[in-house]
Amino acid sequence: MDNTKLNNSDDYDQWHNTVHGQENLANIKLEQWHINALSLSPDLKGLKVLEVGCGVGDFAIHLSTQQAKVTAVDFSTKAIELAVQKSKLQTNSVQFQVADAQSLPFENNSFDILFSCECLEHVPDPKLVLAEFQRVLKPAGKLVLTTENYSNAMVLYWLACWLRKQPFNSGEYVQPIEHFFLYWNVRSMINISGFRVEKIIGSHHVFLMLPRLHPHTFVKEKFENPLAASVFRPLARHMAFAAVKK
Repeated sequence: MDNTKLNNSDDYDQWHNTVHGQENLANIKLEQWHINALSLSPDLKGLKVLEVGCGVGDFAIHLSTQQAKVTAVDFSTKAIELAVQKSKLQTNSVQFQVADAQSLPFENNSFDILFSCECLEHVPDPKLVLAEFQRVLKPAGKLVLTTENYSNAMVLYWLACWLRKQPFNSGEYVQPIEHFFLYWNVRSMINISGFRVEKIIGSHHVFLMLPRLHPHTFVKEKFENPLAASVFRPLARHMAFAAVKK
């Protein structure tokens, strides 16, 4: 289920300018999905790392502090422009460049580990993107991917938007593309694309949404107990997958 089709990067340039254009570029902010991704990451020292869908660069800049050689790409020219400005303020060595996740400008078997956070749901063809991830990773390379999951009360908001014929707003303004993902479908896509999913974790569990109540009223961010985390995982909105190239 998409809100629109993306023909060029202009829509995402405008989105990034609206959401991030006035940010203090000296601040580096990690979201919960970045923290989830880091919890699934091996030691990055000396590894060749690629981040796809890097946005304005916060996570890539953080990864570069772990003695890794980091390359980060995004479809939006505006996002990369902001990321480069942030990078200069942090005096780190991230190689930022504009690139399409569906046609990455890298040779086969180029990277040890690939991160992609909250990107897959915003591309025209997720399966093509996963195929590219598999292509550019080295044999036995690791994929750490986070994406949205709507097997929770957020589905009520999707339904309301559909009935009202309004675009779905996932949090910070309407995205040019927004796929409706269920985490087991994403897991299947990853496996079919030539990976073996080894671990899944979730956060921001949305139990219920009611009119006139804040969306976070019936939310549990994380469960520390492993059994509870497993039981309530289908209700997590943000899913993180660790997978290995077969």
